[in-house]
Amino acid sequence: MNKPTTSLITQFGETIRDIPPPDEVHIPLKGHIPRIERKEKLLQGARIAEHPEGYAGDIHASLSGKVINITPASISIKADTGNLQTEPVDISGIDPGKELILALKGLGIDTNNLVRAKTLIINGFNPEPGISVYDQLLRDHRETLERGLELVRKLISPSSAILAVPGRSTAYLSGCMTFHIKTFYPNSLNRVVVKFVTGFDKPENVAIVSIPQLYFIGKIVETGLPLTETIITIGKVNYRVKIGTPVRMILEYAGINVRPGDRVVLGGPFRGSAVYSLDQGVGKDAYGILVIPKDTFLPVTDAPCLNCGECVLKCPSRIMPNIISRMAEFGLFEKTIKYGIESCLECGLCTYFCTARRPVLQYIRLAKDELAAQENNKR
Repeated sequence: MNKPTTSLITQFGETIRDIPPPDEVHIPLKGHIPRIERKEKLLQGARIAEHPEGYAGDIHASLSGKVINITPASISIKADTGNLQTEPVDISGIDPGKELILALKGLGIDTNNLVRAKTLIINGFNPEPGISVYDQLLRDHRETLERGLELVRKLISPSSAILAVPGRSTAYLSGCMTFHIKTFYPNSLNRVVVKFVTGFDKPENVAIVSIPQLYFIGKIVETGLPLTETIITIGKVNYRVKIGTPVRMILEYAGINVRPGDRVVLGGPFRGSAVYSLDQGVGKDAYGILVIPKDTFLPVTDAPCLNCGECVLKCPSRIMPNIISRMAEFGLFEKTIKYGIESCLECGLCTYFCTARRPVLQYIRLAKDELAAQENNKR
C-alpha cells in the first residue's frame, strides 16, 4: 500500500480561479442554529444561523434567493436572478474590545483565538500535504493579509508577532519576525507550531491565527461584507467558491471525474472527512477536496486492533491511540482521559498508518465530543 510524502510543499497555479455561483447552495450548519424560515427570501450576506457558543462565527447566505430546505445538517437556498446583497458594515471605527469581537463574529469570523496575548504567532503552513491555499495567499494577497493583521493586532495587543513558515520560504508580513520550521506534516498543526516557536507545549500569553483567518478578516475590512466564500485546493489549483457550493459542481468545473467506488474527501489526506453525497455543500472551513480512486487504499473498517503499535510509533504526542480508540469504541469515554486523550492533536497519522485500517481518529473525535457534552451537562 503506497503512502504519499508528508511534505507540506505543494505546487500551485498562477492565480486563484473563481468558480461561478451555483443555482443552489447547501450551507453546512455544523452545530449552528438556523435563524430563518423555509421559503424565506434572503439577500446575499444575510445572517441565517448562529452558534450557541459565543465565539463561533455566524453563517450567512452566500447567494440571494429563497430558502428551499432546512435540515439539521444544512440550509439550502435557491438563487434568484437579482443577486442582491446586504449593506456593507464599516468596522474601522469600532473600538478594539468586546464590541469589535462581536462585530467580527456577526460577520462570520471565529473569534475564540482573538484574545489578548504577549506573543502573536501567524501559522503560515499549509494545513496538510497536497494543500496550497496558505502559500498562494502569502504570495498573491499580502496587502489583504496585512489589513487583517492590523486589526488582529488591535485586538490582541501583542508585544511581538511571528510568522511561522516552512523551511526555505521567503514569505513575510510587515512587522513580523519570520520563523522557519521543517516542512513536514504534522509540523503545520497549531500546537506543534507553538512548540517550535516558543519551546513550550502550552505556553501562556500566546495567540495563534492562520493565514486564511487573516485573509478573511482583511476582506471584511476592505469590503464590509460577511464571509460568504472560501478558497480550496484541488490538485495544483486553488479555487474561490461560494460557501455551500455542491462538491459535484466544484469537481465538474475542475474537470475531475468521480467514478463509482471513488472516495471524495473534504480536507486533506490525514484530517479530511469523506462526503456523504456529491450534493453536499462546502463549509467556510473547507480548504481542499481530494478524490481517492477506488482500490488505491484499503477501506477503513471496524476491524479489531492488532496491537502492532504502528500508531504509537507515528503519534507526535507520544500517547497510545490504540488504547484510546478501543476505550471509545466500547463507550468507556472517561477512561480515555487516563491515557492522554487531551494531548491528542487530531493529526490523523494514527488512522493513516493503522495496519488494521481502523478509524482510530474518528473514535478519538467521538470520545472528545462525548467528554465535552458531559462537561457541558455539568454546568
